[in-house]
Amino acid sequence: MTRMPESAAPKLGKNGSLVTMDVDVPANANGVLYALAGFSGGITTYVKDGFLNYEFNLFEVQRTKIRSKSKLPLGKAKIEVESKLAAAIGGPMDVTLRVNGEVVGQARVPAAMSLHFTSNATFDIGTDLDSPVSLDYYDQAPFAFNGSIGTTKITYLKK
Repeated sequence: MTRMPESAAPKLGKNGSLVTMDVDVPANANGVLYALAGFSGGITTYVKDGFLNYEFNLFEVQRTKIRSKSKLPLGKAKIEVESKLAAAIGGPMDVTLRVNGEVVGQARVPAAMSLHFTSNATFDIGTDLDSPVSLDYYDQAPFAFNGSIGTTKITYLKK
């Protein structure tokens, strides 16, 4: 799925959520699993050199990055990105990355979103077709995932 307008897309970075993805990880895994919005502000989860990465880009002013402790296992894997608001909308957000149920990374985003990143940005799965959210893959955009993505489920979490 690509180019879903942000206004219609899941409210990642604003509401507490759990993104669950079934992926098939190849050797030398690289690419975007999902991206919301773009370079001026957005959220992305991607694989770089086999490591799972997450970035919350708050309008280029503050970039919160999480990188897994180890490379993803080859073959089928279940990736989960859980974001929990620590306070009200716009406040801190705790993000946890899990692979096959095991926590592989955690961090606190100091300030989450209160509205939208932009009025014309998009949500993509498997690539980042908007302007790239992260500088880590800016020169490789749209940085399509070189593995396969199966079922993707996004659930809002109650506070």
